[in-house]
Parts: sequence; C-alpha cells; structure tokens
Amino acid sequence: MKSNINKALPGVRTAIGVLLASVMGMSAAQSAAPDKVVASAGSVTIGQNEITRLLQGMPEAERAAIKNNRAGVENWLRQRVTSEALLREAQSKGWAERPEVKSKVDAAVREVTARIVSTSYLESVAQVPAAYPSDAEVKAAYEQGKANFNLPATYRVAQIYLASTGTDAAATTKLRDEAKKLATQARGGDFAALARSRSQDPRSAERGGEVGMLPLEQMLPEVRDAVAKLKVGQVSEPVQSPSGFHIVKLLETQPARTATLEEIKPRLQTALRDQRQQQLIQAHMAGLVPAGSLKIDSAALDAALQK
Repeated sequence: MKSNINKALPGVRTAIGVLLASVMGMSAAQSAAPDKVVASAGSVTIGQNEITRLLQGMPEAERAAIKNNRAGVENWLRQRVTSEALLREAQSKGWAERPEVKSKVDAAVREVTARIVSTSYLESVAQVPAAYPSDAEVKAAYEQGKANFNLPATYRVAQIYLASTGTDAAATTKLRDEAKKLATQARGGDFAALARSRSQDPRSAERGGEVGMLPLEQMLPEVRDAVAKLKVGQVSEPVQSPSGFHIVKLLETQPARTATLEEIKPRLQTALRDQRQQQLIQAHMAGLVPAGSLKIDSAALDAALQK
C-alpha cells in the first residue's frame, strides 16, 4: 500500500549518491566473494553480495527508493565499475608511490587517525550515566514541551487498487470503467472480500484492503483529498493516481491530539541524553584550555595572514 497511497519516496538521486559515496575507493577484489556477478567490465566485477551488504546498511526509505529506481541503480553500477577501473589503472602505473601522492595519503591518514582517536576519547570522558534521565526529569521535560508534541488527525483506510498498464487512453478508460463497477459493488457488499479478490496491491489485499492509520500528509495527494471528504463507512469514487486507480473506504478516524508521555518518552530520553552528552563534551573541552590561558601573538598572526 505504501507504493500506492503513501507519498512517493523523495531523494532518490540523493540516496543513490549516498550509496555511491559509501563505496568509492573500495576495491571490488577486497569485498566478499560474490555468489553471482551483477556487473562487470574486463576484470572488474560487482557481485550480489556487495550490493546486498550496502543496501542492508541503509535506512529503509533510501533502500526502497533505490530499489524502485532501476535506471539510477544501473547508473551507479556504471560509475562503480568505472571508478574501480580508474583506481586499478593508477595502481598499475605505480601512482601511489609518487612522492606528492604519498604525501597526500599520509596527511589524510594522519587526519583521519587524529579524528578517530580524539572522537573516541571524547566519547569515553563524556559518557552519560546509565540512569539519566530519571522518570521525574523526563516528566518535567514533557510538561515543559507539551505544546510542541502534537499529533495530527489519522485515518484508518482500506483500498481496492487497480494498477495502470500504460498511457494508452483506451486502456485507461477501460480501467476507469472497471474501477467504477468495483466501487459500486464495494458500497453494497463486502469491501474486504472484494479487496482480497480484486485489489492488485498484494500487501493490503491480504488484509482486506486495510492500510492502517495514516495522517493525510502521508497519503498521495489524490487519495488524501478523497479521504478528507469521506465519513466513516463511506467508499470513495475511483481516484486516479499516476500508478493506477484507488477505491478507498474510510474505516475509522482519530482526531488531532497531544502525544501522551508514554508515547513521547523514548524520544525524550534520547534527546535528554544527547543534550547532556553535549554539555559534558563542552565542559571537558573548556577545561582543556581554560578562559584566559590562550595566548595569541598578534604580530605573528598578522604576518601569517598576509602571506
């Protein structure tokens, strides 16, 4: 149903870029032996295991966006193979041994090493006590920010979905007529049974068309407008979206409300712990170079800035 009613996932190009960035400079020869080659050019190969491993390490939304963008994935594969081929060509010519290249590599290694060591150490000296925050502290934070913990109205909906088979006008007209007949049947019969037998969205169809409780902003604009006009128990006219036709039934509504303490508690605990850690980090850093202990030679600084 997410692919049909929920908003189309944004940032596909960004997600592809994140995936590409995460593997740049990583030798295919160093990755686990692939069970099957997905892409190759000469001796450079990319296997299923590498792609699976990278996808599994990504947020669900980005992973879904990439899987639904075949052209983007193929473009990434082309760039990945090309980047590996370039690296191998440079290595074959001993480019890594050139003094100016070695100098840059050594500087980068020192910088990354310093960052890792410093960050790891700082985390160790700025550890937040396991018991923080207490229930009383969480409750106080909840009361203080209560006005900002608003939840939107939600709608429990079910759908019968007919997928579009193309852009042909005749085919679209035929599909619309079929959707109208189904909408009429759904109003006078068992919507759930009809959804199980006729809906082309497998995930919701097996649940009698049910999608779950959703705020309007998480629905496709076309479906959102239709749902907003329905009363509980009513079935909409067929709604056309870029992917097909939706016949929607409103099953239940929940009005907008303020989240309860129990609902917001995990997020509050995380936010308070993050805030405390930042306080501990700032305090430790300030103690390393106390106020007034830093001496700056203005003349030397001016000379350096003029070079």
